[in-house]
Amino acid sequence: MSVSLTVMTFNLHEDPTEDSSNSWEKRRDLCISIVTSYSPMILCTQQGAKSQLDYLQQCLPGYDQFGISRKGPEDTSDEHCNIFYDKEKVEVIEGGTFWLSESPSVPGSISWGALVPCIATWVISLPFSFVA
Repeated sequence: MSVSLTVMTFNLHEDPTEDSSNSWEKRRDLCISIVTSYSPMILCTQQGAKSQLDYLQQCLPGYDQFGISRKGPEDTSDEHCNIFYDKEKVEVIEGGTFWLSESPSVPGSISWGALVPCIATWVISLPFSFVA
């Protein structure tokens, strides 16, 4: 059986200068347009602020998301690496976040000369066409 899984990734990094040509306000509609034109089953995001992730969720109602802040699950002020998935096409089996540090299970941990916590979010999923 052949199964196709489409995946897309976006670094949402928010430019703090609103008048910049790279500000989120100037990029967000293009981001939504690209996502909707390709309709990935899985959309991975990096460096997303909570407001950016909320905007994506609002504009992509067929998707759900999974992930936490790089400071831990209780924090909403810092960047996230969330994974969005098409609720009609993908079943999420399991997922999590780990810190790129000597203590990968400690939220907010920093190692190896990093200035801020670095995280990786992962998910195990199956396309519904594969689920028996």
